[in-house]
Amino acid sequence: MQFRRFNDLGIKEFSDYLGTLRSNPSAPVPTDLLEQPQLTTVLEPVIEAKPHTFATRMEFARWLHEAAQRANAAIPRRDAGFWAWLTLALFEQVCPTKSGKRKPGEEARYIPKFEDWKRRYRHLLATPYNVFVIHGEQPERAAFILNSPLHILGELTEQFASRQDIVSCPGTMALASYLFSDAGTGGRRRSASGNAARRLGKLLNQYQRTWDITIMSPQASAAILPREFEHFRKQAEGGT
Repeated sequence: MQFRRFNDLGIKEFSDYLGTLRSNPSAPVPTDLLEQPQLTTVLEPVIEAKPHTFATRMEFARWLHEAAQRANAAIPRRDAGFWAWLTLALFEQVCPTKSGKRKPGEEARYIPKFEDWKRRYRHLLATPYNVFVIHGEQPERAAFILNSPLHILGELTEQFASRQDIVSCPGTMALASYLFSDAGTGGRRRSASGNAARRLGKLLNQYQRTWDITIMSPQASAAILPREFEHFRKQAEGGT
């Protein structure tokens, strides 16, 4: 696979397909758009990677990062045309079929809306990649975001990825992963929810006036949380 980017016309064609898909859930994926010269251009420097089926966002982000490293290039993280193109290239994974039909979410999941701060974090590929890059050599501290399938955004991701101060903080992300990720499966704990994430975010805003969460271990940070997080602490301590 040689990475390309859509121009404005290519983005419009993809957007039109998403609209068609909502009225016709069986509409075939227009993969012919991916290499049309009037709709796309090849990235420079050229970046290539073998097609792959990804179990998690972590796997996807690492695949993309390694492709860029091999090419001694950088992924254009704020290029909507690139992310829209890659989304169509991986559409079977970001919008899988169920009984031969697809149920697409809002357009921001497939075509980034970087200019809209309320929706820019909702893209299914750009967000996990950006989180992966932010946490560099320790992406596992963002496990609760990265250890989920490509096609699922999730409440926890929405609550944390929408706030740059939280998603970029190593201590906060490590704490959230410690509390909300199952160490055995790598997936999100069943009891984790957007409500828990919202509550944690509010508490951390208060606690940072007294404690330096950025450098505390997740165990130490968890120990200062109120009793409402006790079941998360016990699950984390038990490794389940």
